[in-house]
Amino acid sequence: MPAESLAPAVDVAAARPLFLDARADEARRIFAWHHAPASNVRRGAAVILCPPLGYEYMSSYRTLRLVAERLAALGFDSIRFDYEGTGNSTGDALEANRVAAWIRSVDTATREARRLCGSSQIAVIGLRAGALLALQSIPAIGTVDRLVLWNPFASGRAYVRELKATARLSESADDQLDAVVTADEQLLNAEGHVFTTETLDALSRWTVDLLASRPARDVLVIERDDRPAESALDTRLQQLGARVDKLRTSGTAEMLAPPHLARIPEQTVDAIADWMANWRPSPSPQRTNAEATASAEAIEAHYREQAVRFGPGERLFGLLSTPRSRQPSMSSILLLTTGAGHHVGPHRLYVPLSRDFASRGHVVFRFDLGGVGDSDGPQNTPRSGNVAYPAHMLDDAREAVALLRKQAPESEVVVVGLCSGGWLAFRAAREGLDVDAIVSVNPPLYLRDGAAGQAWLAQGRELERYKQSMSDPGKWIKALRGGASYASFTRIAAGALARRVATRVSGVFTDALPDGLAHDLCTVAGRGVRTLLIFSRGDTGLAYFQAHAQPALRRPEVLRLVRHVIVDGAGHAFRPLSAQRTLRELLSDFVTD
Repeated sequence: MPAESLAPAVDVAAARPLFLDARADEARRIFAWHHAPASNVRRGAAVILCPPLGYEYMSSYRTLRLVAERLAALGFDSIRFDYEGTGNSTGDALEANRVAAWIRSVDTATREARRLCGSSQIAVIGLRAGALLALQSIPAIGTVDRLVLWNPFASGRAYVRELKATARLSESADDQLDAVVTADEQLLNAEGHVFTTETLDALSRWTVDLLASRPARDVLVIERDDRPAESALDTRLQQLGARVDKLRTSGTAEMLAPPHLARIPEQTVDAIADWMANWRPSPSPQRTNAEATASAEAIEAHYREQAVRFGPGERLFGLLSTPRSRQPSMSSILLLTTGAGHHVGPHRLYVPLSRDFASRGHVVFRFDLGGVGDSDGPQNTPRSGNVAYPAHMLDDAREAVALLRKQAPESEVVVVGLCSGGWLAFRAAREGLDVDAIVSVNPPLYLRDGAAGQAWLAQGRELERYKQSMSDPGKWIKALRGGASYASFTRIAAGALARRVATRVSGVFTDALPDGLAHDLCTVAGRGVRTLLIFSRGDTGLAYFQAHAQPALRRPEVLRLVRHVIVDGAGHAFRPLSAQRTLRELLSDFVTD
């Protein structure tokens, strides 16, 4: 897949992270980014970007960052933010009155945008569920000048219906879950992002008929080219007196793919930038110096959280959670991103985890690898944001470890990661980074073998496919008659058995280990790094571990430092809340051991 060109039209200053106080509750903070325009192009107006909810928020994250940068280059103060209980904002998805809280978040971001640009002139861009929330926020924020509704839903019920379909599809696609019934049964779990029944009911109640007044003078409705056009929303907007432009652009479906596959819909981004470029806000009073009232730090009852830029040229970004009072003996924890998802972690797992551990006395740092989320890659590297295993990932991890060492020099450093982050944690221990312990969750350990590891994975999947097909009586009849299925099955099974025997025998009759996973485990143990490997039952990483790790696990010096645990009903990404609780307990036991 060729790297995409994600650079804005002209250079813009680095965005500024902010924690904003929500008006209704000073203890609730909304995390936001301010993309400020250069003074010579400033237009005296601001644009608010209302993101989608759930997994679509993760997939579209880098697209919305690019849109904000493009608009800042055009002269608009651009604000992107996380709703309460999502992203880095405070709150939780299981709390009551989520829809009201999300609308309050839009209001908070809008008030800050008006303050920063020194004008009441505002445009709002809402993507998917963000379009629904933008429309519902109009009574609070007032009529806006321009409104972009990007792939909006005609009703809240339509959105909930799609959420439910996604939940069913994701559950049936993950055979590792084995249809486990957990405490999540009263929740809708769509790709790990949960919605309560109360939240779904509140979302479902919104219809276009509830639009009582024109939300904006000018509205751009962007439809997807892979779905039938819907007219109810733009018809209602025109009835209320809005000027409505409509576009059907390509790329939205690709943007909403899993983060490591998501693509920037460049045609749509260009269309939004062109439409906004035609807006000429009326002159406004001289902008005041508003920066002093906004903070990149949030101070809570038991912890504080600080947005941090670090590394060469401060190209990397992360959130540092520190306790209000801490004992020097408490570990520091580094959380590594998963796939091409940003620093909140899969289904926002890292945010409550960071704050909980910080409240208990630990320093916790979650950050983006270069080219992911809000971090940039090394100088002169393509700015592509969907690379799960960038070449510089180990260097970036080294910078993050150094930051933690500086922040808490007396503490041990524990590195934690899931999937690609788990592989990076394992590499950090194997390759001698300054770490004391690692927790590697469902790591694709077969990557250590390069092409041979990928071949092992493919052969394992082929063997499993043959096993399933051979349960069909018709397949057995064909096999007994000498069909190709039996011959292929025998060849693949024999190869798998030979590899397993060779791996188990190695190291039994000699102290020498081949250059494989067993050798790596001995290297990690030899460095004194405590290691916890957590696998979901049925995960491909577990199969590789069981096939290749045995020679090392027979050695007492390895057993003292290397443990592995198998978790049932978790799936690869630990989407069920019950699995996440198990993971949190395992991590807590490990760091306090």
